[in-house]
Amino acid sequence: MLGDGKTITLTCNDDDKDLFQAACLSLGALGIIVSVKLQCEPAFRLQQVQYSAPLQDVRNYSLS
Repeated sequence: MLGDGKTITLTCNDDDKDLFQAACLSLGALGIIVSVKLQCEPAFRLQQVQYSAPLQDVRNYSLS
């Protein structure tokens, strides 16, 4: 919200990226941040281990 009461919406994809980046670190100099919407992706770690084993070993394998 700007000093005159006007509200504007900024995104990092806008044509005016400079204003968005300035608002991120303005500490109130450009106005008050009224709400923030974050787009997050779930974090995960994935590892694949692949090897050959005799069929009898696979049949006797236990996950415990």
